[in-house]
Amino acid sequence: MAFQQALSGLNVAGKAIDVTSHNIANASTVGYKASSAHFADVYAASLNGSGASQIGIGVNLAAVQQQFTQGNITATNNPLDISINGAGFFRMDSNGAVTFTRSGQFHLDKSGYIINDQNMRLTGYPAQAGIVVPSTPQPLQISASDLAPVATGTNVASSFRGVKANVQLDARSTTPEVTWADAAVPTGANVATNVTANGGTAAQATAASTAYDAAIAGSQTQAQAAQAAYDAVIAAGGSVLSATAARTAGMSGANYSPDPQSYNYSTALSIFDTLGNAHTLTMFFEKTTASGEWDVHFTVDGTSNDYVTVTPAGTLTFDTLGQIASGNPMSLQIDLNNVMGALGKTNGADPVMSFDIDFTGTTQFGNSFGTNRLEQDGYTAGNLIGLSVGSDGIILGRYSNGQTFAQGQVVLANFTNPNGLQSQGNNQWTESSDSGPALIGAPKTSSLGVLSSSTVEESNVDLTSELVNLITNQRNYQANAQSIKTQDQVLQTLVNLR
Repeated sequence: MAFQQALSGLNVAGKAIDVTSHNIANASTVGYKASSAHFADVYAASLNGSGASQIGIGVNLAAVQQQFTQGNITATNNPLDISINGAGFFRMDSNGAVTFTRSGQFHLDKSGYIINDQNMRLTGYPAQAGIVVPSTPQPLQISASDLAPVATGTNVASSFRGVKANVQLDARSTTPEVTWADAAVPTGANVATNVTANGGTAAQATAASTAYDAAIAGSQTQAQAAQAAYDAVIAAGGSVLSATAARTAGMSGANYSPDPQSYNYSTALSIFDTLGNAHTLTMFFEKTTASGEWDVHFTVDGTSNDYVTVTPAGTLTFDTLGQIASGNPMSLQIDLNNVMGALGKTNGADPVMSFDIDFTGTTQFGNSFGTNRLEQDGYTAGNLIGLSVGSDGIILGRYSNGQTFAQGQVVLANFTNPNGLQSQGNNQWTESSDSGPALIGAPKTSSLGVLSSSTVEESNVDLTSELVNLITNQRNYQANAQSIKTQDQVLQTLVNLR
């Protein structure tokens, strides 16, 4: 019987060497999981039920199990290289056949699908309008289309709508004062009035007249010839005089020049119309005579010679702790025809823009003016310039306009018994009755691991341990061969008995 025992020992020792050699060969294979050979002894059935005198008849290979321990994470330069830190497998699709892998070396094919080196497609949840929609996992496809522009105040994917402005207004500021300094009528049938704000530089406002040379009594709060004209009525010696002057750039109401003497502080940002054209929205903050009260005026696409509304778009009131008590948010409606319509430069965009300005966080302290936050939800068109994958599996497209948009979400699959998976080669496994069905979910949920972009998971093979195993298995093989040699010598002795 020693031959049988030794032969079984040679057989399993050889298979153990095969397993170890396979591990060593795949020491550099991304996502590879090392295998180990499990042995079991063999006994003949006992007819009398007693085990006191049983002698084993050898050994067999009980199982070859892969060790699904975590491999080291290594950085790469490919944003679609993805590693899993923790439990789970990538779910792959090949013409409807589903497999699972830990190898996260992916790239795009000509159709925008995320594939591996075997042209299997990575699956996950699709995204619609930048929002991931959990559903049945499907092959993930990246859209190379340009990102369409979104007008300020209309971004449904944004966490807020319109404009957010967080500023610090200096409580020590004084109220600007404007006085009429000169009402003389110069020759040439023009009315000229010099305005001095806070004793500073005089600003001249002029309204043209046609048939009158006499002094004009009354007042005029609008005066500038620009792109568009309307009639303003001025009383002159009991008669009515029509004078031509410009209308304001985008806002309604009486106007005055935004001379630095007529307001306390200003700040500006870009807003966008429906075609993605940028416009400059400037906010002017004017301290009123009331305690803790500030009027807020606005211009769009203004220059130093344009006007702001005298009637404010809104008034911010602060309490004794410097926090906003009323006036927030402010609603703003802009007619771009008033800005560019006379020259036909709206370029087909919707001329009317309506949005709120949220001043949450704005304060009034005895400190210098400062802009802490100024943002809006619109943007111009952009083209895709890069991709990244978040730890939660969401694939973000980066666009030339600075926006990021979700293109989908990678899903992971886990199993009750991963060792029951059936290996298919190419770092792929399929589920079996032993593994149980795949449990699908998003990364960072349930027991599933987290993902890392531009990294791969190395093989978990421990080369030092495998080399030691190789030596040990070699010695086992030699020892079993020695058993055969010994048995041969015993038989030779018996043959030589005469």
